[in-house]
Amino acid sequence: MKRGAAIAVGVLAFALVATFVAVGATRAKRPQGKEVRSETIEARRIETWVRAPGEVRPARLVEISSNVMGRVEEVRVKEGERVNRGDLLLRLDDERYRSAAAQTRARLDAAQANLAVARATADQSKQTLARKERLAAERLISPEELEQAKTQSAVDVARYDAANEDLRSLRAGLAEVEKDLRETVFTAPMEGIVTALNIETGENVITGTMNNPGTVILVLADLDTMLVETEVDETDVVRLAIGQSTKVTVDALPDTTLSGSVLSIGQSGRRSSGSSQGQGISFLVRVKIDAPPPSLRPGMTADVEVLAAVREGALAVPIQALVAYPEPVVERWAARRARGDAKAKRDEEEDLAPADTTGRRSKLVEGIFIERDKTARFVPVKLSTRGDTHVAIEGEVAAGDRVITGPYRTLRALKDGDRVQAEKKKKPLAGGDDAK
Repeated sequence: MKRGAAIAVGVLAFALVATFVAVGATRAKRPQGKEVRSETIEARRIETWVRAPGEVRPARLVEISSNVMGRVEEVRVKEGERVNRGDLLLRLDDERYRSAAAQTRARLDAAQANLAVARATADQSKQTLARKERLAAERLISPEELEQAKTQSAVDVARYDAANEDLRSLRAGLAEVEKDLRETVFTAPMEGIVTALNIETGENVITGTMNNPGTVILVLADLDTMLVETEVDETDVVRLAIGQSTKVTVDALPDTTLSGSVLSIGQSGRRSSGSSQGQGISFLVRVKIDAPPPSLRPGMTADVEVLAAVREGALAVPIQALVAYPEPVVERWAARRARGDAKAKRDEEEDLAPADTTGRRSKLVEGIFIERDKTARFVPVKLSTRGDTHVAIEGEVAAGDRVITGPYRTLRALKDGDRVQAEKKKKPLAGGDDAK
């Protein structure tokens, strides 16, 4: 009896093992799709932003330097002080220029007296010449005497012209000396704040030359209107326009975002040192800041974001969902779908073969993979407005379609017609950390 029971148990165990093996074999024959991530395509707002670093600067900034040399006699302002147009800023010692002006006036007076004498002499010589010409006509004087009168008249007229030119030269010299004298006094050319004061009473200022800039005495800026100057790459500047909205973040004010607009765009490129591969071309862009806070200072580092394009209600997909394949491969996929999957095996081998046997580079077709009936379908699309995470597309897609977005390795190896399934969530490791 015990032996029969043992045989029965053995038969039952064998049957269970056979059943499990059969079920496992059946499951093994079922096609297992590639695990992918996907999301629903929907209409959304797409914004394109152009970003570049920059420097805060006032809209109006005047660097005041001197056209004359001299010692600073008096400074009437302090750094950070607000001044009005015409206010006295500082004064240079003007003793030398006053002396030069007095000497030039004295020489001018002497030149005017010399001119009067020369004029009288020239008039007298002309009268003498006229009288001798009448006498010569009556043959009362010799031709030599007449010739001497002509020569003397010409000499006296020339002396008069020279005295007149000397007077004009001295008048010009006096105007220059008086101008230098006036330039020893510095007044504010505009309303603003003294942002830099580089001189003290008793120091000397020098004028600039062709290769040596002069002393910048002080800097006057209008801080009520602030700008950010930034250099935008040539590939991005074509998307910018005057008046576009901007966001400005300043390193010194990390919790503040300032609004603004594009004020000007440079019309000529600048060469800037880039990577070791060469130099890049950039364009100067000025952004006006709306309502700048009092804490904003010239020279601060800022980051500018320009809203270059906006598109409402656009069908968009994540940027990582975009793929590109050679045109011959895409054409084979389309032909396969048109005739069915009878030659799927051969087409799969063709997909892995080189797309262009002539050695020429095939045109790439951009597109996305749509999940339909657990199958990946390649759909060519035309790209439009590009945002930070999504890009607007046009093609044979509709809102509600599921676009495959990853994983990266799976997506790059995916082919049209591949079976897919939802990616399984990884179980967390011991200790609560997610599996990597």
